[in-house]
Amino acid sequence: MQYVAVEQTTIDRVISFLRENSEGDWARQFAADAPIAMPSLGRGDRAQELGLHHDRAQQVMAETVQGIVRDLEAFAESVNEAARLIRRADEDSAETMVATQRVVEMLAEASLTPQSEAAYDRARNEHGGDA
Repeated sequence: MQYVAVEQTTIDRVISFLRENSEGDWARQFAADAPIAMPSLGRGDRAQELGLHHDRAQQVMAETVQGIVRDLEAFAESVNEAARLIRRADEDSAETMVATQRVVEMLAEASLTPQSEAAYDRARNEHGGDA
Protein backbone atom coordinates (compact mmCIF):
# COMPACT_ATOMS: atom_id res chain seq x y z
CA MET A 1 0.00 0.00 0.00
CA GLN A 2 1.33 3.45 -0.85
CA TYR A 3 0.87 6.36 1.53
CA VAL A 4 1.17 10.11 1.25
CA ALA A 5 4.81 11.03 1.77
CA VAL A 6 5.24 13.78 4.34
CA GLU A 7 8.69 15.34 4.40
CA GLN A 8 8.56 15.93 8.15
CA THR A 9 12.30 16.55 8.38
CA THR A 10 12.09 19.38 5.86
CA ILE A 11 9.06 20.91 7.58
CA ASP A 12 10.81 20.70 10.96
CA ARG A 13 14.00 22.30 9.57
CA VAL A 14 12.07 25.24 8.10
CA ILE A 15 10.14 25.76 11.33
CA SER A 16 13.35 25.55 13.35
CA PHE A 17 15.11 28.05 11.05
CA LEU A 18 12.24 30.52 11.26
CA ARG A 19 11.90 30.08 15.03
CA GLU A 20 15.63 30.71 15.50
CA ASN A 21 15.38 33.82 13.37
CA SER A 22 12.27 35.13 15.07
CA GLU A 23 13.24 34.33 18.66
CA GLY A 24 16.97 33.69 18.69
CA ASP A 25 20.19 35.57 17.96
CA TRP A 26 18.94 37.05 14.70
CA ALA A 27 15.89 38.57 16.39
CA ARG A 28 18.03 40.05 19.17
CA GLN A 29 20.54 41.39 16.65
CA PHE A 30 17.73 42.79 14.50
CA ALA A 31 16.23 44.51 17.55
CA ALA A 32 19.63 45.91 18.51
CA ASP A 33 20.66 47.05 15.01
CA ALA A 34 17.37 48.35 13.67
CA PRO A 35 16.75 51.39 15.87
CA ILE A 36 17.94 54.65 14.42
CA ALA A 37 19.23 57.25 16.84
CA MET A 38 17.22 60.45 16.71
CA PRO A 39 20.18 62.69 15.80
CA SER A 40 20.70 60.55 12.69
CA LEU A 41 17.34 61.68 11.37
CA GLY A 42 17.80 65.34 12.14
CA ARG A 43 16.06 67.54 14.65
CA GLY A 44 12.89 68.49 12.82
CA ASP A 45 9.34 67.30 13.41
CA ARG A 46 9.57 65.00 10.42
CA ALA A 47 12.60 63.28 11.97
CA GLN A 48 10.58 62.20 14.99
CA GLU A 49 7.76 61.02 12.75
CA LEU A 50 10.20 59.08 10.58
CA GLY A 51 11.75 57.49 13.69
CA LEU A 52 8.29 56.47 14.93
CA HIS A 53 7.41 54.89 11.56
CA HIS A 54 10.75 53.11 11.48
CA ASP A 55 10.14 51.63 14.95
CA ARG A 56 6.66 50.53 13.93
CA ALA A 57 7.96 48.92 10.74
CA GLN A 58 10.60 47.05 12.76
CA GLN A 59 7.90 45.73 15.11
CA VAL A 60 5.69 44.74 12.18
CA MET A 61 8.60 42.82 10.64
CA ALA A 62 9.38 40.96 13.87
CA GLU A 63 5.75 40.06 14.56
CA THR A 64 5.21 38.97 10.94
CA VAL A 65 8.08 36.49 11.15
CA GLN A 66 6.64 35.14 14.41
CA GLY A 67 3.24 34.82 12.69
CA ILE A 68 4.83 32.93 9.81
CA VAL A 69 6.32 30.46 12.30
CA ARG A 70 2.90 29.89 13.92
CA ASP A 71 1.27 29.50 10.49
CA LEU A 72 3.91 26.99 9.41
CA GLU A 73 3.52 25.01 12.64
CA ALA A 74 -0.26 24.88 12.11
CA PHE A 75 0.28 23.87 8.48
CA ALA A 76 2.66 21.08 9.50
CA GLU A 77 0.14 19.82 12.05
CA SER A 78 -2.62 19.83 9.41
CA VAL A 79 -0.41 17.99 6.90
CA ASN A 80 0.39 15.32 9.49
CA GLU A 81 -3.28 14.94 10.44
CA ALA A 82 -4.30 14.69 6.76
CA ALA A 83 -1.65 12.02 6.16
CA ARG A 84 -2.89 10.11 9.22
CA LEU A 85 -6.49 10.25 7.97
CA ILE A 86 -5.45 9.14 4.48
CA ARG A 87 -3.50 6.20 5.94
CA ARG A 88 -6.50 5.22 8.06
CA ALA A 89 -8.83 5.45 5.03
CA ASP A 90 -6.39 3.31 3.01
CA GLU A 91 -6.23 0.73 5.79
CA ASP A 92 -10.02 0.68 6.09
CA SER A 93 -10.32 0.26 2.32
CA ALA A 94 -7.78 -2.56 2.37
CA GLU A 95 -9.72 -4.33 5.14
CA THR A 96 -12.95 -3.93 3.16
CA MET A 97 -11.27 -5.30 0.03
CA VAL A 98 -9.98 -8.35 1.92
CA ALA A 99 -13.44 -9.01 3.39
CA THR A 100 -15.10 -8.57 -0.01
CA GLN A 101 -12.59 -10.91 -1.63
CA ARG A 102 -13.27 -13.53 1.05
CA VAL A 103 -17.04 -13.27 0.45
CA VAL A 104 -16.53 -13.70 -3.30
CA GLU A 105 -14.28 -16.70 -2.69
CA MET A 106 -16.87 -18.27 -0.36
CA LEU A 107 -19.65 -17.74 -2.91
CA ALA A 108 -17.50 -19.14 -5.70
CA GLU A 109 -16.59 -22.17 -3.57
CA ALA A 110 -20.23 -22.77 -2.73
CA SER A 111 -21.23 -22.60 -6.37
CA LEU A 112 -18.48 -25.05 -7.37
CA THR A 113 -19.63 -27.70 -4.90
CA PRO A 114 -23.38 -28.02 -5.45
CA GLN A 115 -24.76 -30.24 -2.71
CA SER A 116 -27.97 -30.99 -4.58
CA GLU A 117 -26.09 -32.67 -7.43
CA ALA A 118 -24.02 -34.69 -5.02
CA ALA A 119 -27.15 -35.77 -3.12
CA TYR A 120 -28.90 -36.72 -6.37
CA ASP A 121 -25.93 -38.76 -7.58
CA ARG A 122 -25.56 -40.46 -4.21
CA ALA A 123 -29.26 -41.28 -3.98
CA ARG A 124 -29.38 -42.57 -7.54
CA ASN A 125 -26.41 -44.81 -6.94
CA GLU A 126 -27.74 -46.09 -3.62
CA HIS A 127 -31.26 -46.74 -4.87
CA GLY A 128 -30.26 -48.11 -8.20
CA GLY A 129 -30.68 -47.19 -11.75
CA ASP A 130 -32.33 -44.39 -13.56
CA ALA A 131 -35.16 -42.55 -11.92
